[in-house]
Amino acid sequence: MIKGIIGSAFALILAPVLVAIVVGWLSSGADDGPEETPGPSPSGPDFAVVARLMNQTGCTAFANTLSSPEDRAELSTQSDASAVIQRNNGARASELSVSITLQGSDRALTIESIDIEPKTPRPTAPLDGGLICEPSSGGQSKIKLHADMDAAKPAFRSRDSGATPYFRDNAITLAPHEQVPLHMAFSARRGYRAFELVIHYTMSGRAEKRVVPAPAGSRWAVTALAKTYGSVYEGTVGGPFELSGEADRCGQVPKPVGC
Repeated sequence: MIKGIIGSAFALILAPVLVAIVVGWLSSGADDGPEETPGPSPSGPDFAVVARLMNQTGCTAFANTLSSPEDRAELSTQSDASAVIQRNNGARASELSVSITLQGSDRALTIESIDIEPKTPRPTAPLDGGLICEPSSGGQSKIKLHADMDAAKPAFRSRDSGATPYFRDNAITLAPHEQVPLHMAFSARRGYRAFELVIHYTMSGRAEKRVVPAPAGSRWAVTALAKTYGSVYEGTVGGPFELSGEADRCGQVPKPVGC
């Protein structure tokens, strides 16, 4: 009798301990292997960068003649040639002007340089298949940085830096959430050049780089004006584009090479 009482009491004492052990074992995921320490939560980009065309006026050149019925129909009825330009992979003629806005994130960083990486070692022949010229709507924004895309190794320069590349002696410090606008012009007087724009920066002691997306409706490419074109369309303010009877563009300013 006494043994039975002692056995029952011992069982009552052990029961909560056994339950705690079993519950702990199940909650630990024993069948799933060792417990993993969660990694850091994904973070956003170090900074934002947006490129926009500074103006829509001027000329855009193409490798091929703009002769398809679809292109001709759009140009003869619309005052906006953007769809034709994108479909035919156009490049700005003479000069590509863009505005780039840098937007800081949560931490400060230093932009050491913005490099131009051409896709060809030297400029190739100017695009001379077709040309669309959009009417001027007034003055242009002031350009602060300029790059000669005819150079073997194009680099940004400014009025103050003279012949010295701008980022050789200058850097841009981007404070948390700070906005820094940049105005850039890429010029071509001799040939055609496609390229990438790459930002090199440091944050918290580490070196990083970021490829700048091209402006909406455009691409990182610029071409010199050719002497003649297979087709030339000129727009009027508020009106559609008309096929010019003259394909000779020597009247353009600046004049193409050979005029």
